[in-house]
Amino acid sequence: MNRIIILARSDIIVNISYNLSHSHPLRVHKAQAEEEIICSGCELDLIGAAFKCTKSECDYFLHKSCFELPRETRHKAHPDHPLTLLFSPTYESSTYGCEACDEYGSGFVYHCSICQYDLHVGCVSMPESVEREGHAHPLTLLFCSPYKNGSIFNCDVCQQTVPDNIWSYYCKECDYGRGSATSELAAMLEAQREMEKMQIELDMEMQRAKIEKKSRKAILNSI
Repeated sequence: MNRIIILARSDIIVNISYNLSHSHPLRVHKAQAEEEIICSGCELDLIGAAFKCTKSECDYFLHKSCFELPRETRHKAHPDHPLTLLFSPTYESSTYGCEACDEYGSGFVYHCSICQYDLHVGCVSMPESVEREGHAHPLTLLFCSPYKNGSIFNCDVCQQTVPDNIWSYYCKECDYGRGSATSELAAMLEAQREMEKMQIELDMEMQRAKIEKKSRKAILNSI
């Protein structure tokens, strides 16, 4: 459960939030690219809307989207059981292997305790289809190789062989596929970061405009 408390002090508003993933309260933070922050939840670069630990000695940050993740979800890749959000892996190694991209993680994970099935929180949110520049049809997200006869599936972008159990985006009509669904995720996250950066710059411009307007009004009142 997340709790948000708004404290007002003169003209300053401070948002204090509580998240079960961390023992200290968090506050709203706008992460800048030059800060080079890594999200403690998804372990990806963090730019834009975020939450930061209120303790100066604690280097804990979360994307706003990671802060708002549901505690349980169902996914078509694992239809038999719900997946529960864990804030750290339960394995002795303190890491897990994602069933979608075959990469390791040590942060937030969606986990099935019955099947020992794990997914990155980013992989869980991947869209079921995407549009690709230069390709006439949408690509569909697959949870295993598109070939059922034992044939080897090679990525049409990098020409690398794709393991049968790795998620990919594929067009059946053209027999065209991107062997790594994580590359699509990376592209989407990059686009999201650019949008967040633009929003931050817009907010700063609006804030400067408000300050200038107040300054002009104060000068006029003093005349």
